[in-house]
Amino acid sequence: MICDSGRKNFQGKRRNALFALDTTGAAFDIALSVARDLAEEARNRTYYDELGIIADRIRFYEPNDVQNIVYSAQSLVNREMPFAARDVLLAARALVPGGHPHWFELQGLLGRVAKQIFLDSPDRTLDRARQFLDEAIAAYRTAFEKEPTKAFWHGGNLAALLTIHQSLSGAASRDTDPAAFSNRLKQVLDEARESTNVWWHATYVEAELGAKNWQAAAERLKLFLDCASKPFPVESLLRQLTEVWALDGPRSPPMVASMLGLLRAKLLIWTGTLAVQMSAAEIASGTLDSEKLQKSRDDLQKAFGDEAPRLIDWWILGIDRAKSVAAICAPNELNRPVRMGTGFLVRLRNRKTGGDAGCFVLTNAHVIGDPSPSGAAIPSIDSASVRFEGHDPEQTFPIKEIVWSSPVGRHDATVLRIDGCPADIKPIPMCRQFPPTDGGSPLYVIGHSGGNELAFSFRDNRLLDHEAPPTGRPGQAGVVLMHYTTPTTNGNSGSPVFVERQWRAIALHHSGSAEMRKLNGKAGTYRANEGIALASISDALAADKDLEFCF
Repeated sequence: MICDSGRKNFQGKRRNALFALDTTGAAFDIALSVARDLAEEARNRTYYDELGIIADRIRFYEPNDVQNIVYSAQSLVNREMPFAARDVLLAARALVPGGHPHWFELQGLLGRVAKQIFLDSPDRTLDRARQFLDEAIAAYRTAFEKEPTKAFWHGGNLAALLTIHQSLSGAASRDTDPAAFSNRLKQVLDEARESTNVWWHATYVEAELGAKNWQAAAERLKLFLDCASKPFPVESLLRQLTEVWALDGPRSPPMVASMLGLLRAKLLIWTGTLAVQMSAAEIASGTLDSEKLQKSRDDLQKAFGDEAPRLIDWWILGIDRAKSVAAICAPNELNRPVRMGTGFLVRLRNRKTGGDAGCFVLTNAHVIGDPSPSGAAIPSIDSASVRFEGHDPEQTFPIKEIVWSSPVGRHDATVLRIDGCPADIKPIPMCRQFPPTDGGSPLYVIGHSGGNELAFSFRDNRLLDHEAPPTGRPGQAGVVLMHYTTPTTNGNSGSPVFVERQWRAIALHHSGSAEMRKLNGKAGTYRANEGIALASISDALAADKDLEFCF
């Protein structure tokens, strides 16, 4: 999701430009020029819906404008319609001679479309899928070999796809050896020496990856980030490294997680992303020791300026916290486990003896554990399970028992005992101290938003109000609520809500509404999400079971 204000402003510019294009007489050429500039801006800002609308309107007036046709196809492929994009590009090939600047861009996008069809194939070993891999390789090779020093950016894709080709075939010929081609590509890049060209740096990253020079690739990535001034190339390289090079896998070299984190952080700052989603494998492979943490801090200082070191420190700690966030799963109609909610690892102690009672999983009662079977998304623990996907996406833990549950109308909380527990992940640290309500303190959420992989909610995340003492007035005795604007969806039920410093959890997220009744006896409603303070859940647990959270 993109920050609403930025996109709404752009949509207003788009409406004005297209109105001028359709109604301008003598100044038509000026209006057309403005519309073309706006299309380029939409592409650079990765507003692909708007790009498609603008390009489609321009095609009414300039049906054979190849650059605009490329923009139209770019919109289609980035909106998951690669076959439609392919049809548009194939029809346009006759409009531009080989070697023309637009030809190189059209040819490269043909490669991108075929590559996407291959990547989206349910089984990439099928002949049908391999056909599109070969088509993509041919498209990129044709453009690259035409003028290598001018069309060098196609070489990065070629290095990546030759690597995939080798992994599928198990062997490589002279023409398909990715390492040999990557070393040749580096020679071409050295000859071109376009050190101010962001795509030159992006291609050099891929050339080093193809030659398996991991450290050199990381160094080149820093130069790329220094040079990048628009979201489009950063998003493109991130997609290339995750989808094509598959660098978010558990077997990737340790510095790769840092590389992907730098790219995501750059996009986060630029585009105002509300939630950043990371693959479980990427989180699982992202642990950094102190030396690597310092190196990542230094890297980001170069890329983002004075405020960046605090961001990467905090970001890497957040990734570590995500390893303790759990997916609460139940089988679907095909008997396959699906995510029904979120939970997180907590440590309990015996209130009477002070002894450690062990690790448990906290989630919502409306996810599992509500006394009424119809009141919970998962009616029974018999087939339910827990996965800490940021730690190990494949490992599943059966639920042994519900230790304690408070119904939806009270704390909406359930404590689960699971069968086993990863020894190398830590319970989420908790906080009893509430932030002031007058400063709009930031609150953050990590959870399985929409039942998908782990997502981080970062923006538009102000604390609105809470019922904590000494000024709070709880609507129910013993139940302390918090309201905040941090974005969530249904799958976030049971997510930890964090205060800013050190990612300490302060609340259990459980609901949201566009007409949430205000807290502390205040009149009216507002748009808000709601969590239950962990301190009040701990007090209720202690009263019932002589167990309490370790704060």
